[in-house]
Amino acid sequence: MIQKEESASIESDAGIQITKKDFITILVCVGISMFFMRSTLLSLVYLVPLGYAVIVTGFVWYTFVVAAATNIILTIGLSLSGSFNPENILFNIIYVTIMYLGFIWIIGGKNLRTVYRFILASGVGTLAVLIILNRQDAVFNIIFKQLTEDLPLFSYSETIDLVKNILLRGGAFISMCFLFFINRQIALTAVWLIKKKRNHRSLSEFFAPLNTIWVLSGSLFSILVFRFFRIEILEIMAWNVFTICVIIFLAQGTGILQYLLSRRTKISKLIIIAILIFVLFSPLSLITVIALLILGIVDSWVPFRKEKVPRDEPHTPGSDL
Repeated sequence: MIQKEESASIESDAGIQITKKDFITILVCVGISMFFMRSTLLSLVYLVPLGYAVIVTGFVWYTFVVAAATNIILTIGLSLSGSFNPENILFNIIYVTIMYLGFIWIIGGKNLRTVYRFILASGVGTLAVLIILNRQDAVFNIIFKQLTEDLPLFSYSETIDLVKNILLRGGAFISMCFLFFINRQIALTAVWLIKKKRNHRSLSEFFAPLNTIWVLSGSLFSILVFRFFRIEILEIMAWNVFTICVIIFLAQGTGILQYLLSRRTKISKLIIIAILIFVLFSPLSLITVIALLILGIVDSWVPFRKEKVPRDEPHTPGSDL
């Protein structure tokens, strides 16, 4: 049973006790999340407050239920006031609920490696996005119709087909992973800055799951075969599996770079980081990404780090990899 020293508390049917302080923290974080979600500039990081609430309070499902219920009430309220399109109520509620559930599970889930939680949550989120984008009146279609009118390089149908092909073949999954990753890292950083404690492992301790290299090879071979025989649905599935493997090896390559940097002097480390930042924001960024990917793949045969045995310790939300 989770119990903390606080006189006023709210007890659930499951017998898990939450303190008044934790409940207020969750409410405040949910409110901030709702504000971020409806803000143009901060909408990309609207999941950060929820991650912070889970890590600080330790309550996973309380946070999810409060966030999901608040979003439902707010969405219906905005619809009744005329500030929200009634036709989009159901899509908004389902999508946001899925995003909340996936992210909170990534932060506070147990009994499954974070990398697997990332893959599963991003996969479900990707399906939700693709379903919404497939609607005829989706904002996505409206935006691209306007773009094709302003920049008549391609026809509207050609632009839509091109973008949809990219999204279906891993583009949507990459976007979802990026969204979850950025929000998770900012939430962990916020906890470190506000609570003055670091409770997560860095990417330098991340190792790709066993046999990922063979899954990568198999998916690449499958893409070529299914494309040759024009079996589009299987080709799309193979592309997404390939994308998952690429993301995993890119993370491993970044972890190796962090590990190597940690062994350098402070001055040389700053110089290397400055060079990397310059390269990433230059036309050479693609080369840098490819180099990190290759580094991560090569590590499958030539390990650059001595693998650390996971410590046998209680799970802390956001701490594992």
